[in-house]
Amino acid sequence: MKTLTMIAAAFGLAVPALAIAQPKPDGGRIFAMIDANGDGKLDKAEVTRMAEMRAQRQGDPTMASPEKVDAFIKHIDANGDGVIDKGEIEARQKARASAPPTDDQP
Repeated sequence: MKTLTMIAAAFGLAVPALAIAQPKPDGGRIFAMIDANGDGKLDKAEVTRMAEMRAQRQGDPTMASPEKVDAFIKHIDANGDGVIDKGEIEARQKARASAPPTDDQP
């Protein structure tokens, strides 16, 4: 679980508009830039390209490993269809924002 959280955080930092509960006033421009085929969903190839760009900027090619990409998709893909849509991203962020604090938090 800790690994999935770290992967999700890394991708969240890569795409700030995807990492917030409320949509940015960019009209979904960043999501649209990642959604290369314009179908309103991020498939494995699109998420992989996003991860590769992030990995290149960070100088860590392991960030774009197939295992990490698969884990990220599985973590966000609530309906299990193998792709990520805006609603799944928003739902995950809202759940994270409203999660009760754990015992290990100060």
